[in-house]
Amino acid sequence: MLHRNRMSYRRFAMLMLAAVMLVAIISGCGKKEEGKVIASYTGGEITDKEFDKYAAFTALMNQQKAMYMSIPQFKEQFIKQFIVSKVLIKEVSKDNLKEVDTAAATFKKQLEDGMKSTPELKEHMKTSKLTVKDAVAFFKIDAAFEKYYTTKGEELKAKVTEEEIKTEFDKNPSDFNVVTLRHILIGTSDPSTNAQLKSDEDALKLAKEVKVKLEAGGDWNALAKEYSTDPSSKETGGLYEKQKAGVWVPEFKEAANKQEIGKVGDPVRTQFGYHVMKVESREATPYDKLVKEDKDKLSVAVATTLLGDFLTKEQDKLGIKVTLPAEPTPTASGSPSASPSASPSASPSASPSASGSSK
Repeated sequence: MLHRNRMSYRRFAMLMLAAVMLVAIISGCGKKEEGKVIASYTGGEITDKEFDKYAAFTALMNQQKAMYMSIPQFKEQFIKQFIVSKVLIKEVSKDNLKEVDTAAATFKKQLEDGMKSTPELKEHMKTSKLTVKDAVAFFKIDAAFEKYYTTKGEELKAKVTEEEIKTEFDKNPSDFNVVTLRHILIGTSDPSTNAQLKSDEDALKLAKEVKVKLEAGGDWNALAKEYSTDPSSKETGGLYEKQKAGVWVPEFKEAANKQEIGKVGDPVRTQFGYHVMKVESREATPYDKLVKEDKDKLSVAVATTLLGDFLTKEQDKLGIKVTLPAEPTPTASGSPSASPSASPSASPSASPSASGSSK
């Protein structure tokens, strides 16, 4: 994903190159009549031409989101989100808009430099009829909406009550268990390049072998250095010390919360590969022992839910009507819960941390 903070030109160009194939897929699914209205709302309308350009722009910025946008059962919701974004950014403060303009100027220069040195990018812009001016305009919409989203979220967070925080805690109290464990990750892919390291079958086989070595008294420090592909812990014997379970991805978190203490468990499969784990200690944290940081996280969770409800109501007020042509349903099924949220998401790392950071 192209973040809106500073980025090296080389990385920008590489992302642009990677996006070209995706854009070809999205834009090549049948030529549509230019200018056909596909959505109307109070105060305006969206044409297929505008949304196709937005999809082409999105592929340069967030390939995962762009792929979802190409799936028929998700496309309507993305059109609605685009409309809501265009409407709500009118409420963004002047100071925030100045920051958006500054970021857009940097993006414009990166895009222009990329087009000069990357023929594929230049051809993509031409084929999708996406001008630099178009791309910058879409960048401003997305960037301004992120400002709006953040500001509204902070506003709602300030109104969250103690009762609401407690209710949120009670949904998953085990997220606040303090756990010390060791793990050795047998990775299936490189988190930086997505290049395959091992097949699923080979990774599981090796994970089982590592488990046998550990159960036979093998040294965690030596084995982690030899086998683990988690850069955050391989040099410390796979140690994660006194961490809140909620920071980890679901499968790893579940094992951390349920695995028998002091025993090397069966390999645990996550998006990163297979983890051979040993829970050394686990202690529950009652609500009255939560620290300020914990309550802040819960407050953010409550505010995020409130923000989602607020945006849904704003969307309903606009009376949006989407009229997309019938498209064949893809064989791969997807669920609405799998679609990206309006807020930026973190990219995965080899660490099992749900936030992408190791500790």
